[in-house]
Amino acid sequence: MSKRLFIFVGLVILVGAPALFILAGRSQAQEDTPQITHGPISGEVTDSSVVLWARGNISGTLTFEVSETDDFADAVSVTSEVGLENDFTGEALVEDLEPAQTYFYRVSLDDGEAVEGQFTTAPAPDEAAPFDFVFGACLGGQGYCRDPETGWDIFEVMAAQEPDFFLLTGDTIYSSGACPVPANVPGAEEPAQNLEQFRSRYKYHLEDEAYAGFLAQTPVYVGWDDHEMRDNYSGPELALQNPQRLADGRQAFFEYWPVQQTDIATDTYRLYRQFSYGAQADFFILDTRSYRDPIVNWDPSPVTFEPKTMLGAEQFAWLQQGLAESEATWKFVVSSVPLSYPTGFPQPQVEGRDSWANFTDKSGYETELLALLFFIESQDIENVVFLTGDTHWPFAISYDPDRDGEPNFYEFASSPLSAIVLPPAPDLDPTLNPTVLYAEGEFQGDLFNFGQISVAEDGALTFNIIDRAGAERFSQTITPN
Repeated sequence: MSKRLFIFVGLVILVGAPALFILAGRSQAQEDTPQITHGPISGEVTDSSVVLWARGNISGTLTFEVSETDDFADAVSVTSEVGLENDFTGEALVEDLEPAQTYFYRVSLDDGEAVEGQFTTAPAPDEAAPFDFVFGACLGGQGYCRDPETGWDIFEVMAAQEPDFFLLTGDTIYSSGACPVPANVPGAEEPAQNLEQFRSRYKYHLEDEAYAGFLAQTPVYVGWDDHEMRDNYSGPELALQNPQRLADGRQAFFEYWPVQQTDIATDTYRLYRQFSYGAQADFFILDTRSYRDPIVNWDPSPVTFEPKTMLGAEQFAWLQQGLAESEATWKFVVSSVPLSYPTGFPQPQVEGRDSWANFTDKSGYETELLALLFFIESQDIENVVFLTGDTHWPFAISYDPDRDGEPNFYEFASSPLSAIVLPPAPDLDPTLNPTVLYAEGEFQGDLFNFGQISVAEDGALTFNIIDRAGAERFSQTITPN
């Protein structure tokens, strides 16, 4: 299917589809009438597979159909059973798809009405095809939830970019916060602290028409940060303090996103993973929460002299191996927290550093980051870009740790999609010799934003920051070595 045809079909469905499935979610039909209340969403797309997701209103069978044509004449179908135990959510892995092919899909619950979406598979592994994607973080925080007048209109602007996929890097909900009315659509007035409340917050988000419509038409890869569970948490620490909250938050996240649970028996909710997009890019989505030491710990420990870890030994080794084996032009390391800004959302210094940088105290995770960067340098791994969020302002930084006048790697960040906007921190950790190419924001301003990255056929990479009005706030093009 041509790019032009894909764009035309996408626009037609975007106009009609959101109303279809959102109205289904708000229907006053009798409780026993099967219907889709949330979704559909496609995710984890590869050159030959996709994970599809939806939620129904009663126990039953979700049937997912996938076809190369919008009349579904040649559709293949996969089913998923849903019930109370999974809050009527279900997903299906569809395999044996063709590379770089646009597919239409639909899902129905039992004999209920179907809702539709579409996705395009990734290029073949040996195909250096151009592509573009959007990314962002921090949705629905500090009372900036679903505006009754505009909703999350930033996703309408995203859809207009016609991206190949969406990378949601973390803080997909704000469980510890509330969405007061009348400033927001009712439904999230209380913080989420248990399984039902976590589930309710995801449902609240997915009932926004612009957001739901965008996700129906754009494949998503999603990661988490802290607000899916609790502000600034570490997995091992929360497992001791409140194991039920940790378990509930993880369960709800996996129930409400098209993310396949790992088959590694020792780590049911493993989220770190790698995906490729043709020959041009490998993406390494990190889990910076589940294995990290508490943020109050020093780096290294003044007692044992052991460095802190954010990734844990197994994830760190996995990342090293993946980067060393990657033959892609660009290697994107997706970290939910920034590298050189000492914290994400500002906290009293006694609480410690939440991001990688140590800065003026020793409570960051800098030793582990330096070990990773030393490995990258020692293995001659080129064209590494870190994609980050969490700061509540967008920025671009080049790094020249060997101080030879040429950047060794870059960090591009987008935040928030819809949360409090903050001014850029005045100081950076100088360890990696950073140069700020761009940083923008003012306290409680309106710079809701997302990042857009385009990779050309020759490998040139362009990073843009786009605001909710569709204006380009920054653009930077870099070329691969």
